[in-house]
Amino acid sequence: MENKVIIPGKVDKDKSNPKKYKVKKDKASESDVEIKVTGEGDYDVEKLSVDGLPEKMPDGTPIRWFNNFSIKKNGQVIQEKYFVTIPPLEKSSRLVILDSTGQPYYYKGEIKDNTFELTDGDPGVGTGP
Repeated sequence: MENKVIIPGKVDKDKSNPKKYKVKKDKASESDVEIKVTGEGDYDVEKLSVDGLPEKMPDGTPIRWFNNFSIKKNGQVIQEKYFVTIPPLEKSSRLVILDSTGQPYYYKGEIKDNTFELTDGDPGVGTGP
């Protein structure tokens, strides 16, 4: 897996809802995403660089990364349900996830109102093509 470079100052915790976070883009090609955790307790959300993430899917489809982040609780990357809200996908695009295995895959779950569910707290999120 690539080296994880933390980009400070890019995560805002929602003052009215402590379970919501906004992970701001770092590069023009990225987009802001919103995260909503479902568990109790304190979470540490960090913006990570998209540099070094795969440029193509195994089928050759190019990937545009929206964002890259990690969610930790008690110093450990979470493995629990949370929700991510992204900008609308173009009709011909598919959601791409890069989880802790280091291999990108097409998301097969439901996307409702641009929001989807994950359980791996260390994903890259993008679209292909």
